[in-house]
Formats: sequence, C-alpha cells, structure tokens
Amino acid sequence: MGSQDDMDDRDDRDDRDDRDDRDDLERLRVSPDLRDEDAAGTLALPRAVLAAMLAHVAAGYPDEACGILAGAASRVTAHFPAENAAATPRVFSEIAPEAVLAIWGELEAHGWEMLSYYHSHPDSPAYPSEHDVYWSANWPGAYYIIFSLAARDHPIVRAFLITGERVDEHRIAIEP
Repeated sequence: MGSQDDMDDRDDRDDRDDRDDRDDLERLRVSPDLRDEDAAGTLALPRAVLAAMLAHVAAGYPDEACGILAGAASRVTAHFPAENAAATPRVFSEIAPEAVLAIWGELEAHGWEMLSYYHSHPDSPAYPSEHDVYWSANWPGAYYIIFSLAARDHPIVRAFLITGERVDEHRIAIEP
C-alpha cells in the first residue's frame, strides 16, 4: 500500500493530465468549416474520448494515426486507438487485420456497434481524400472523423458520413 505522499503525487499528476487535456481541447478547432449548420447532422463525442483521440493522433505525428469508436444506440462509449499498419503511414492509415478482429471481438462481447473510423492528416486539411472516400466503403454507415495536424498549434477535427462518392459533413458536439 502506498504512502499518503504517493497518493498525493498521483492526484497531482491526474490534475496536471486533466489540465493538459483541457488545454489541448481548447486549441482544437471543432467542425470549423461547417457550411449549413441547420442541415448538418450531429455526432456527440464525450470530452474524454475526444481528448484521448487528439492525444493519440498527436503522438502519431508525423505519421497518420487511426482508431475506432464504438457504442450502442448511436452513443460513443468505447475508444480503440490503433497502430497504423499501413506500408506508407505518412500518407495513409490502416488498422492491421488482427487488430480489427480483436476490436470486433470487444464490440461483440459488449453488444456495441462500430460508430466511427478516425484518423489524422498530418499535413493536409481535415477533409476526406480520394483514398478516404474509396476506403470508406469498408466502414458503411460509420462516421469518418478526420484530424488535421497541418497547423500543429491549432489542430482541426471534422466528422463526415461518406456514401459512395457523396461526402456529408456532420457537426461534432462535445459532451461532458
């Protein structure tokens, strides 16, 4: 059992981590280019999940980073950061087949559904590339969340539903 000093040190670290997450999220620009706010659907993301996603993609820089969000009844309850297994990780993201199977096992075990595939664009806008549109067919009905790290001090995150060649942006709402 740890001493009171050890517990105080852990509490101090947790407080610093919470402040760092808040600071990082304050720099994050969320859905900044949304054109028709009235027509756009909304994807609700818990603040802690969004902070973890941002930390994951920032840690992956200069490569793309990726992961999956899951939950039930269209509510995000689980975050699965993944290693980028692409042969060209600076310009493409891919989750290794064995990692996808492990994530799918977790989803089935908890009765969750895949809600989103997310990844970063280290040096380009937060908008689906031609490759993103093509590969989105692997995740039908799932949101494509893209982080742009081109402006490292002010990263951007946007969410899209992609159906065939059609790309529709949805607003991201941050929940407590």
